[in-house]
Amino acid sequence: MGLEITRKKDGSLRSKWWYGRFAVNGKNQCVNLGIEIKGRVPSTLRELGNPMFERSRAQAQAKLDLLIEEARSIRTAESHLEKLYEIKAGTPLEQVPLEDLEREYDMLPSKKGRSTQWIKTQHAVLRHFRDYIRAQFPQIQYMGQVTPPVAKSWLYHLEKDGLAGESYNKKLNLLKSLFQPNAGTGVVRNPFVNIPTKLKRTIHRQPFTPDELKRIINLCDPVLRPVFITGMCTAMRKGDCCRLRWDSLDLENNFISVRTSKTGETAEIPLFSILREIVEQQPRQGEYVFPEAEKMYRENANGLSWRLGNALDAAGIKRHAPQGDRNKRVTIRDFHSLRTTWITMALTAGIPMELVRRVTGHATVEVVLEHYFRPDKDAFRKALAGNLPQILTGEPQTLPFPSLPLPHP
Repeated sequence: MGLEITRKKDGSLRSKWWYGRFAVNGKNQCVNLGIEIKGRVPSTLRELGNPMFERSRAQAQAKLDLLIEEARSIRTAESHLEKLYEIKAGTPLEQVPLEDLEREYDMLPSKKGRSTQWIKTQHAVLRHFRDYIRAQFPQIQYMGQVTPPVAKSWLYHLEKDGLAGESYNKKLNLLKSLFQPNAGTGVVRNPFVNIPTKLKRTIHRQPFTPDELKRIINLCDPVLRPVFITGMCTAMRKGDCCRLRWDSLDLENNFISVRTSKTGETAEIPLFSILREIVEQQPRQGEYVFPEAEKMYRENANGLSWRLGNALDAAGIKRHAPQGDRNKRVTIRDFHSLRTTWITMALTAGIPMELVRRVTGHATVEVVLEHYFRPDKDAFRKALAGNLPQILTGEPQTLPFPSLPLPHP
């Protein structure tokens, strides 16, 4: 038990990190301490290295001592909790295996309910977390065995992969909510509770101009084109466009009513002539209006994104922007930009926020304004100039609203 380094057969280092081995509940654990080996490495750890090496050894030993002390304190707390639980319930404390993370998540209460797509997304995060634990800490089998250093190790792994602040925070908050101390799960101390969230550096998607929309439509292939026009005319997300059902259409009253896949909110959308014409061209082959797009989205959701990317490139439309001081790029133009486009055009033209929210299914005004309202400065100025009293603007009033028509292919 103690500090370890890993070597290759020729004696050179296999890893640049110090490892620590200790026992918890009678089981040996070997963990990466996150301390880099520095200086001249002696042939064995029984020998002294140079000062730089010994400093790194001392740092690693201090980290290992903390882990051992923490493991012992957690074990003591577990024993107290087990005794308290047994006194109250008359049954032993349960230990929930990591295999049941998804089930435990499904049993968490939810204020608004969860859509099927949201549940799938959260389950994928939990599977990623479990796979990481299996690879890096195979001795951990139960939720109650996950410690703060283990939690930090996983989050450091996410950070090293360049995960954006918002995505990082969502994953952290998911695990934090799941690992609440609970006698039913065997968790004594929430390993994620003291880990801070990251500052979000949000780069929002940019809306398309009417001219850009016309160019893109002309470059879409037969599978993408009707789905793209649907997103353009309705502000629906890509998945909802691909899975649009015939029973969601009220052709008599020219309306669409859909329950959104992300939030579960119901969106009510007028069926204008440009989209009605597209819909009426589709043969009725099952429950979906666009069966070929639905199949593609179900089997490979990136297929339509790839097709749209080709159309945007061919139209000469910039799709990416640098993300701050990082080498990674973020997407500013994609299918979701159609949602930003619709909302921006609608609000700039003076359509009331409540009507916009009925179309988009957003629960709050704040979400719409923060993430989707991205008016062109000139269009925004004209909208205000055309609707505010002249005494406030000093400019002659023109039309009630600026003309921002959606293009017809």
